[in-house]
Amino acid sequence: MKMKSWIGMSSVAALGLVASAFISLPAFANGGDFFNELSESWGANADTGVPFFGWVRDAHGKAIPRAIVTATVVGGVDGEAVTIISDNLGHFKIPGLGKDVDPKKVLVECAKAGYRTAAMDRRTMRTMPKAPVEVDCRMQQTGPIS
Repeated sequence: MKMKSWIGMSSVAALGLVASAFISLPAFANGGDFFNELSESWGANADTGVPFFGWVRDAHGKAIPRAIVTATVVGGVDGEAVTIISDNLGHFKIPGLGKDVDPKKVLVECAKAGYRTAAMDRRTMRTMPKAPVEVDCRMQQTGPIS
């Protein structure tokens, strides 16, 4: 009788250990570590500077395709800006604006007819100084487009 309870307890402990291993895994976007994936795809970022990426979504999290995304160097020379259009999933990627540009001085703005910006979330990876910066635009509908 004591042998059966010992086996039952060890099975529960093993199951708990396996479950905790899955729970403690880091979160991955689309099945991969997004910061590392972008860092590798843009190389070392030494010559081009820090890249930016993110999503344009509405207040409910739905993608806003073909939004205009502009990255501007605040206090920089006229013309130090890049404008791109988000893809059909609302995703965008902006290459670095130059190796001498401080990413903290880059303002990212999103625009789309019939929407206004409700919030901007900006995330950086502190352990990797030249890691891509994630900027998510949350937009709110303003009314019917005329």
